[in-house]
Amino acid sequence: MRKSLLLTLALIVVACSQRGAQTFLSMPENEADAAEEYYAAKRSGTSDPQRAYAVARAQMKQSAMRQRLQSDAVGSDDLKWDFLGPSNVGGRTRTLIIDPSDPNVMYAGGVSGGVWKTTNGGARWDAIGDELVNLAVNSMAMDPRDHNTLYAGTGEGYFREEVRGTGLPLRGNGIFVTRDAGATWQQLASTANDDDFHWVNDLVVSVHDSNRIYAATRSGVWRSTDRGDHWTAVLSTNVTGGCLDLAMRADSDGDYFFASCGTFDQATIYRSEHGENNDAWTAVFTELQMGRTTLAIAPSRPSTIYALSSNNGGSVAQNQAMRAVYRSDANGDPGSWIAQVRQTGADRLTSLLLTNVFGASQTLCGGENDGFTTMGWYCNTIAVDPADPERVFAGGVDLFRSDDGGKTWGLASYWWANAPSFAHADQHNIIFHPQYDGASNQTLFLTNDGGVYRTTNARAAVARDNAAPCDPLKSSVKFVSLSNEYGVAQFYHGAVFPDGKRFLAGAQDNNTLLGDVQNGTIWQPRVGGDGGYVAVDPVDPAYVYAEAQGANLFRSDDGGKTFKTSIREGLNDKFLFVTPFILDPVKTTRLWIGGTRIWRSDERGANWRAASTPLNGQVSAFAVAPGDSNFVVAATSHGFIYISHSAASANATTEWQATVPREGWVSSLAFDPTNASTIYATYAGFGGKHVWRSIDAGASWSALDTDALPDIPIHSIAIEPSRPDRIYLGTDLGVFVSTDRGAHWSVANANLPAVVTEWVTIAQGARGPAIYAFTHGRGAWRAELSPPTRRRSVRQ
Repeated sequence: MRKSLLLTLALIVVACSQRGAQTFLSMPENEADAAEEYYAAKRSGTSDPQRAYAVARAQMKQSAMRQRLQSDAVGSDDLKWDFLGPSNVGGRTRTLIIDPSDPNVMYAGGVSGGVWKTTNGGARWDAIGDELVNLAVNSMAMDPRDHNTLYAGTGEGYFREEVRGTGLPLRGNGIFVTRDAGATWQQLASTANDDDFHWVNDLVVSVHDSNRIYAATRSGVWRSTDRGDHWTAVLSTNVTGGCLDLAMRADSDGDYFFASCGTFDQATIYRSEHGENNDAWTAVFTELQMGRTTLAIAPSRPSTIYALSSNNGGSVAQNQAMRAVYRSDANGDPGSWIAQVRQTGADRLTSLLLTNVFGASQTLCGGENDGFTTMGWYCNTIAVDPADPERVFAGGVDLFRSDDGGKTWGLASYWWANAPSFAHADQHNIIFHPQYDGASNQTLFLTNDGGVYRTTNARAAVARDNAAPCDPLKSSVKFVSLSNEYGVAQFYHGAVFPDGKRFLAGAQDNNTLLGDVQNGTIWQPRVGGDGGYVAVDPVDPAYVYAEAQGANLFRSDDGGKTFKTSIREGLNDKFLFVTPFILDPVKTTRLWIGGTRIWRSDERGANWRAASTPLNGQVSAFAVAPGDSNFVVAATSHGFIYISHSAASANATTEWQATVPREGWVSSLAFDPTNASTIYATYAGFGGKHVWRSIDAGASWSALDTDALPDIPIHSIAIEPSRPDRIYLGTDLGVFVSTDRGAHWSVANANLPAVVTEWVTIAQGARGPAIYAFTHGRGAWRAELSPPTRRRSVRQ
């Protein structure tokens, strides 16, 4: 019997309440375009960000050396960072390698969190690649003859060209190698700062000769015959996205390869029967409007190969949805590729292979207005059961399985069930246990936007009928999360409760999360979707605020245990994907938020009213003056800073005073806690000065950058309340500190990885004031601010 959407939601609520978790749904990456456009917009200004990062790292290294030489310098030795979590919530992961000689040893790559290793089957992970100069790990390969040797390719190259623009956001910087099982890493000099290796989409080491490595990159397929010292282009292409997937047969006497090239452009499958030679790679299959395509060879019958293709063009429900699942039983010969199923002729469930099943099934399940979020460009992966060439797994937003060679498909996992037995949304890779036999060993691993997941009953029954989306209990395949100390969460913002014992932060595609020292580094989900800004009422911390993407605001009235009240109504504006909002620290019932106007609520998020005329750009930062609720500063993504000294009474006709210290994205604003006439502003992006100060209440501004502050995006600023001479910055390469009001700067990373730090804030810690860093790729960290014994920062 068809179950209604209401019953489905009831089941979800029960499942969540049994785990003590928030009952809001965890949304999949259904706005990946918007998220990446937001991320990239904050990093505009250069066509070569990796060169800028390399220069910045050199400056940071020189600064650290000077700090060590000057005993009175304040630097990284003064801050000892502790990881706060979450240790149970992962982040976007596209690659996983299992050591076949010891399957308890696995390596995973966070797309902005570096390389991680487990030696106990995922019971605990440890970061092993923090010395990589680029943490955007997208692909990995293990030497089949020397399992201590691994290669890590950087750069996540799957995003839309119009979003990527010049290559942001997650551009890589070549390939790295370890020859001691991850203890140390070196960059392959042949790939460093090379345009052809900015996005390394796939890596394969030849099963015949470990000297031969193959890399699929934005410019084609490259081969090295000397373990990465030199490279030769064996398949060149100008198609959008380049080559994205490689598949190698293990049964032939040569390097028998397939490559798939093209996304948002005409995709083509190529083949080389002897990749080790200079034989031409020939096109063996393409179709009009064939988009991103992933490949899988049947291990038990290597003459059979599958391809899962997205669709370029068509209706909203078709563009970037599944185009077809193709199969060749003749070694991939031209003319042998047969569509096992096409979207246009598939049953409804099968047609959703690369679509958000939940959104597209609202009407079917008793809800209203189907929404077709098609994801074939972003999450698209296929794999064949090692023991059965007719059993195929495919991952889009959810995981599907076919038991008839790709003709019909059933749901194996439901992201929206939000239950421990199902995997997170947005599948990026499917990996079988080295000893998988389909009987006594049915272990399969997934990597997705939630980290790494495992099932030990991959062949259990899946949900096959068209009404399957309405009942999350129909699939018998059970998954467990392996995000155990796998700290790669990608935060946008964070806040600390007044007692310093609890923390709230918004994560990319992993909810707004609540941490509590009583639970160690285990955090709990509270508001679903892509988390954003958060706030805790400092006077009455029972009131807590959080948002999902696009200014979808919620309020908790019980200290963050539940978020039952939506406070979005009345906000009719165009907001940034991650929308800044702020709580007035004096009149804590008042909130400020901004889109193309500034908005104010005086009743904890009820009765929003426009408080300004239209602005130049969208609001990207806020600050309220200490002790003066009428003095409010807002800034925009176009570089404008708007000031009002009567903000509490402002309305839709109020024009705020505007200044423009420079063009660019204003990322944060802060008042000197002891002097409201002094205001600080930070700018993201590359080029120009990044830290500005006004000492006349915003009338004029001057830059505070010195040679020690590199040209990298700066996202946030925090000032010690009791020592306003001490200023902290969150940047794309960690944290910087000044002890003399910005005259000089030094690196303050110590044991904090040089990771994107989106937000820094000063709050109560375990032993007094502390600085908190919320990073985009390595979770949340805290460093206690004990009184320093050395006061002078490094002079330039």
